[in-house]
Amino acid sequence: MTQGQSQVNLLTIKQFAEVCRTTPRTLRFYEKKGLFKPAVIDTFNKYRFYHPSQAREFLKIKLLQNFHVPLKQIKANSVETTLLNRLKILKEEIAEKEKEYKFLKKMKSFLLDSRQARMTKDIFQTKTFGPYNLFTMKVEHGEYSSITEYIKILWKEAKRLKLKCENYEIVFYLNGAYNPKNTPLEISLVFHGSTPKVDARKLPENFYFKKYPKTKVLTFEYNGPYEYLILVYQKLFSYLEEEKIVLKGSGFDIYKFGPLSTKSKYDYRTTIAFPV
Repeated sequence: MTQGQSQVNLLTIKQFAEVCRTTPRTLRFYEKKGLFKPAVIDTFNKYRFYHPSQAREFLKIKLLQNFHVPLKQIKANSVETTLLNRLKILKEEIAEKEKEYKFLKKMKSFLLDSRQARMTKDIFQTKTFGPYNLFTMKVEHGEYSSITEYIKILWKEAKRLKLKCENYEIVFYLNGAYNPKNTPLEISLVFHGSTPKVDARKLPENFYFKKYPKTKVLTFEYNGPYEYLILVYQKLFSYLEEEKIVLKGSGFDIYKFGPLSTKSKYDYRTTIAFPV
């Protein structure tokens, strides 16, 4: 617009800033970022003018910023698309928080409720495990926080060998107890068919095939994040000691659903087993 052209219905940058309850500095910043431009820039004096209808677009951008959406993301998408994406993320976060609340409430009841404590003998189920053919990786100084990475390595090698395995993993605690750090572990997959004729020298170090015999076990079904397993184990071991139950082998976990199969850690499903 030239100096002589009409500016009817247009607002100066100061007037528009007052309408939107912001500052001219913010408007210039948005313009510099290519996020929000004036309706007209005077070609003579470079004054910025805005149409009143632009206020809605500006307020949408401010709303997204209040949702902590980065400016780069706002610029890359339309305001509507970005807002819908952010609302979707917030909905997922709320759902995750609801799962966390239900889980913690259940854990509190299991760990602290004295009435529940008197009923611990009812939480176990007696089952038969095996016999199974296992493809196994041994970790001498394992850490529970790294088990997901161990599992990925094991699956990669199983696929290289073209093994047909069950869609779950088993973690054996070789020292007979649950220790989160510096503990010997065996991570195993149950595979079908006979043991492949593979030269042991061609397997990576600490990988091997083994047979697990038919075994009677006490099982406990745990649903939730792995970081709380130490508390669950302490509770279960206290019951085993109280009932003077002698274990006949290493305890183990069966990972039915974990990080490789579900996004929410509150959907993890683990069977804790004790050979008896």
